[in-house]
Amino acid sequence: MRVLVLGGAGFIGETAVEDLVRTSDFSEIVIGDIDVQKAQKLVSRLNDPRLTMKVVDVTKETQLLESVRGFDVVTNALPFKYDLAVTKACIEAGVNGIDVSATREQLELDSEAKSAGVKFVLGCGATPGITNILARRGADMLDKVSEIQIAWAAFRCTAPAPGLLHTTLWEFDPRTEDRVYYADGQFIKVPPFSGERVVEFAKPIGTQNVYYVPHPETITLPRFLPSLRKVEVRGTWPSETMRFLRFMNTFGFYRKEPVEVKGQSVVPYDWMHDYMMKCPEAKETSIWAYGLIVEVIGSSKRKKIKHSFRTSHPRMDKWGGKSAYARNVGYPLSIGTQMLAKGQVNATGVIAPEAAFNPSEFIRELSKREIKVSHRTEKAE
Repeated sequence: MRVLVLGGAGFIGETAVEDLVRTSDFSEIVIGDIDVQKAQKLVSRLNDPRLTMKVVDVTKETQLLESVRGFDVVTNALPFKYDLAVTKACIEAGVNGIDVSATREQLELDSEAKSAGVKFVLGCGATPGITNILARRGADMLDKVSEIQIAWAAFRCTAPAPGLLHTTLWEFDPRTEDRVYYADGQFIKVPPFSGERVVEFAKPIGTQNVYYVPHPETITLPRFLPSLRKVEVRGTWPSETMRFLRFMNTFGFYRKEPVEVKGQSVVPYDWMHDYMMKCPEAKETSIWAYGLIVEVIGSSKRKKIKHSFRTSHPRMDKWGGKSAYARNVGYPLSIGTQMLAKGQVNATGVIAPEAAFNPSEFIRELSKREIKVSHRTEKAE
């Protein structure tokens, strides 16, 4: 079995590759990346005979298509702006794939994927990813599921990599169209920093204020769990990142229209993005961690029940510092890749984790990697 990991030399892709080398039975693991130096350095560091690299420029359609041909699984760890191109290439090449993120446009390729006999799993990181698995686990414990509440706290520095900085900015961009919650068949658009809620994550994150964010669980969960009447996703970053995002909103740094500064034309958003990638303070934060909370509400034996799930993992000083964040994303991507390769995804088409995987098995694999899931059951109001 052969796997191609696109973006495998990146911040998240590297962690997925490390786990594939350590735990998988693939006969060949190929890092597909445009950054040759980083990819070669990773191959050298991991020193596994199954591991090689190849240059893949996903912006070149023909090269991408030829690159994915012949693999059993393509794992996409690239920023979400490349998701659609990778999905199309996998479908055309007849290769199964899995993605760390998810977009509405990918779901629109479902019929094409089914016609090609391709299985393509969307959003298999932390959120989306683990959150979808926990939502499905809770739904399976109910006779009927009616509501899902998701909260996440992604504790990393503001700008660890260009794609991750873009994601951070996009989450709270006032122009982002997909910042919605789902209620009674409708997607309700909401502004940044709305829907504030206080939640208690596992230590060291603890109590945080979370806000509506544009995450695909809002779109996929009602699609694959049709009895749902409400889905809400809220999230937060470390306090310094949240202050920065409020500053961006307050003073118009999300503007894409150029302004003149000292005789030069400057686009505020582009200038701020480039500055943050070079700013030393944007590369640091005191805690690297990831916290997830999923509440699944419904009925069982005519009683209204709420199943609450919360994740935890070892402290950063025991879990590799910055890796304490990346492992929460890269590990589920590796788990999903291996389950897909082993034929443990029964449905064909473009699907999300809640429709792709056995949640109990997935949670067991997370536990093997020290990502623990606690569960509490109580009567719902």
